[in-house]
Amino acid sequence: MTAFSGLPAREGPLTMGQANMVRCVRTDPPEHMNYRVVRGLPAGASVEDAVRTLVARHESLRTTFHGDVQRVHGSGVIALGAEADHTARFDVENELPLRVGVSGDQVTLVTTHSAADAAGLAVLLADWDDIVVGKPLDPVTAPQPVDVALAETSPAGRKRAEAALRYWDGALSRVPRSTLTASVDDTGHEWRLPRLRIRSAGAARALARISARTGVSGSASVLAAYAALSGLRGGLPLTGVLSISANRFRPDLRSYVGPLAQDALVPVPVSASFEEVLAGVRGATLGAYQNSRFDADALISIMERVQRERGVFFARDLVFNDMSGTGRNGRPATAGDEVRATWLPEATLPCRTALWVHRLHGELDLTLWADPRVLPREDALLLGEGIARILIAAGDGNVSDISEISGIAPIERDDSWVFTDGQWVSLPEVTKLVTDACGIPASIGADLVCRVETPMTPAELHTECLRLLPGRMGAITPRHYVVAGAEGSGR
Repeated sequence: MTAFSGLPAREGPLTMGQANMVRCVRTDPPEHMNYRVVRGLPAGASVEDAVRTLVARHESLRTTFHGDVQRVHGSGVIALGAEADHTARFDVENELPLRVGVSGDQVTLVTTHSAADAAGLAVLLADWDDIVVGKPLDPVTAPQPVDVALAETSPAGRKRAEAALRYWDGALSRVPRSTLTASVDDTGHEWRLPRLRIRSAGAARALARISARTGVSGSASVLAAYAALSGLRGGLPLTGVLSISANRFRPDLRSYVGPLAQDALVPVPVSASFEEVLAGVRGATLGAYQNSRFDADALISIMERVQRERGVFFARDLVFNDMSGTGRNGRPATAGDEVRATWLPEATLPCRTALWVHRLHGELDLTLWADPRVLPREDALLLGEGIARILIAAGDGNVSDISEISGIAPIERDDSWVFTDGQWVSLPEVTKLVTDACGIPASIGADLVCRVETPMTPAELHTECLRLLPGRMGAITPRHYVVAGAEGSGR
């Protein structure tokens, strides 16, 4: 154990990012929420002194959470031993969010998402690396979490948060509930996904030319390619990408240590012309990122209402995470317009697909996570390489046919599929959904009207269908119910 004392003690409300992450840390598997980083330990370095310096510098490492209050401790104890357990859930109320293990010339640092997001972790590690070699540290200029919370709860902060919720309400009403539309059973699923690393120096050079020509950032251009090719495969005119926004647009927040990351919902128009996609993405990303700080509890209520009204379950299909700001260094592994793709070992991530951006300059360096139940490896390879190839082509001008360049074509669908409310729906899947909900064979027409003899009311049947929807990405609930002489929408 390493004790510290004599530091300023503070209390305040939770930031919106903290409230979101504290809930997740308490409920999600620890392997999804904990960070584990191994660092070399220079000869003669004092781990205890380094820990004290780090926690004195960053209040998030000495903060516990008690209801709606965060408490910054002026004294306390950090767990330090031969090992640092990253498999155990942090007790956010009674345990400080840092564990340290020392073994020979290596030190293991374990923290969690309630203390920092990926960008904040990068700041912590950069400070740690300087501390253990005795390098002087620059003064902390970023606000501490209590300061951010006070700004968020000010009248101006509340107004911004309310605007964000209105944005989400509108976006959720029009994006499809699924891009991949493949039904799976998530019961007991461990979310261990194959990962494909894609690298291309040519794509990085193309991104610079795309930005100069269109004003679309490199990050947004990569997101556009990911969404356009996924939407093309799904046969959709519009798709939605959940971008894990670090919300570090203000200069004073760039070195902030705390959880700022919340989802930004980016509706992306899909077109064969990549230039048209880029034009749509420019405004879409701006609106999404400006509205990505919100009250998570209030957003959950909005999502539940929209899901009931539309009769859908929103799948976490396309997740985008730009971590290039924390970037990898080193020489590019590719040259020219070569695209290199390499399969990596499986890792745990709770989503259908995700694209992580590691580098945008010098070399485009991406990792595509893909659940093979909904995106087989051969399709994941086409998508991953296709993203780089589309960008390379777009660097020289307009791409009028993204399918030709990528080799991706829309999924073939027979007459059992109908297109409604901006999404593809499988009639057999809807039939099975209703049958499972009431235990009696149901009849579903192409107009999504359900006819079934059941003692359940339309509202009761609709509620049960909604309960069974998760994992059935090919289905939505019927538009109208005709049951035992009564009828209604149930919505």
